[in-house]
Amino acid sequence: MVNRRLIYFLERNNLLHQNQSGFRRGRSTLDNLLALETDIRLAFLQRKHLVAILFDVEKAYDRTWRSEWVRNYPTFMFKKRGVPQGSVLSVTLFNLKINKILNQIPQSVTAYLYVDDLYISCTGIHMNFIERQLQNAVNSIQKWSLMNGFTFSTSKTAAVHFCRKRNLHIDPEIKLDGHSIPLLNEIRFLGVIFDTKLTFLPHVISLRKKCERSLNILRVLSTTAWGADRPSVLRIYRAIILSKIDYGCVIYGSSRKTVLQRLDPVHHTALRICSGAFRTSPVKSLYVD
Repeated sequence: MVNRRLIYFLERNNLLHQNQSGFRRGRSTLDNLLALETDIRLAFLQRKHLVAILFDVEKAYDRTWRSEWVRNYPTFMFKKRGVPQGSVLSVTLFNLKINKILNQIPQSVTAYLYVDDLYISCTGIHMNFIERQLQNAVNSIQKWSLMNGFTFSTSKTAAVHFCRKRNLHIDPEIKLDGHSIPLLNEIRFLGVIFDTKLTFLPHVISLRKKCERSLNILRVLSTTAWGADRPSVLRIYRAIILSKIDYGCVIYGSSRKTVLQRLDPVHHTALRICSGAFRTSPVKSLYVD
C-alpha cells in the first residue's frame, strides 16, 4: 500500500524523469531499446556518426547512500547505506535516488535509464564534437556518482561507434576515472546485441544458440514412454523458447531476411518435437493443427 501511494505521488507530480523507464506503468525495456535504435537509424539516414556509452553500476542497490537520501528527502527515515533487498519499496526508492543522474547530462547528449542500466549517446558529423560532448557528460556523471555513493565499473562500461561510412574514420577516446572506455564492435543492452552496422546478426546468432540449448528440454519431456502430452509440450515451448524469440523482435525484426531466417530451423525443430512429426516432414505440414 505504501509503495502504491509513493508511486502515485511520484507519477502525479512528475518527479521521475521521462527517460527513466524502469518499473513504471506502461513502460518497459522496449522504450529504451526503441529510442536507441531510432537514434542510430536517424544518424545513418543523415550520414552522421553516433557514439553510445553503456554504463555498469557496481552493486547498485547496496551502494545507495541513505544519508544523502535523507538529505534530499528529509521526511523519510533510513539507516546508513543500501536499500533492503526483496522489499517492495527497494526498486521505487532506488529509482527515485538514481533518477537525478539524468539531470546531469548536457542537452547535446541523449540519455536513457532503466533502473541502473544507463546509456548516453551523441550524434554528429565531426568526431571531435562527439568526443568532447560525451567526455563532458561522463565527467558530470562521475562527479554526481562520487557525491552520491555510486561507482561505475571501468571494466564493464563500454562504448560503440555506430556508422555505415566505408571510409576510414577516427574513433573517439573517452575516459572514465582516468581509464579509456573500451570501444567494442558489438554490445549487449537490455538483452539485445547492437553491432556497429545495426545488422543484428550477432544477436540472432546468440539467440539461436540459446534456443537450441532449450530444445534439449523439449526432447526430454516429449519421450513416448513417460513424456508430457502435446498441449503441455507446446506450452513449455512458448515459455522457454518462443518467449526468447519474441523479446526484442520489434528491434531486431528490421534486419535482413537472410538474418532472420537463421531462426527458422529452431522454430521448425520445436514444432516437430511437439507434434511428434518426422524430421523429413514438410515444413508446411507442421503448421496444420
